[in-house]
Amino acid sequence: MTQHLEINDVSVVNVPNATAWVAEVTAACNSLSMERIMDLFTEDVVADRGFAVLVGRPQVEAYMRPVYARYTHYELTKTLRAIDGDQIIVDARLKWKTPDHARMQHTRALEILKVRNWKICRWDNAAISWEEEGAGFSESHQEPVAV
Repeated sequence: MTQHLEINDVSVVNVPNATAWVAEVTAACNSLSMERIMDLFTEDVVADRGFAVLVGRPQVEAYMRPVYARYTHYELTKTLRAIDGDQIIVDARLKWKTPDHARMQHTRALEILKVRNWKICRWDNAAISWEEEGAGFSESHQEPVAV
C-alpha cells in the first residue's frame, strides 16, 4: 500500500502514486470488507454525500455498514481524473444490486478525495443512479473532449 508516502509534501501526489492509490481504494471497496473500507479514512474524516454530511469515521461507518451489507452484486471502477495538491478527483462507476432491486442498478459519481498520509480526510461525492434498462443508458467511458 502507498500509505508510507507522506502527503504533507504534495509533490508525492503525482499521477503514478495517485493511480496506484486509487486502485487500492477500488480493491478495498470491491472486497466489501468493512474493515478494509474503513481503513481508507482518517478518524476525523468529513464525508459530504450530498444528502448528508458525516463527520468522523464512526458516522461514516454507521452509514456505510448497512448499505454494504445489502449488496448482492457490487462492481466498482474508479478512474483518476485530476490531482490538485492533496486532492484526488475520480470518476467512479458502480454496478450493484440488492434484494430490493430486480434489475442491475448503476451509479456514476464524481468524487473529490482530500488525502492525508494516503487516507481520505474529506470525501465529497456527487452521484446519480439508474436501472440498467433506463432510457439513455450507455456504458461509454470516453475521455473528455476539450471545447
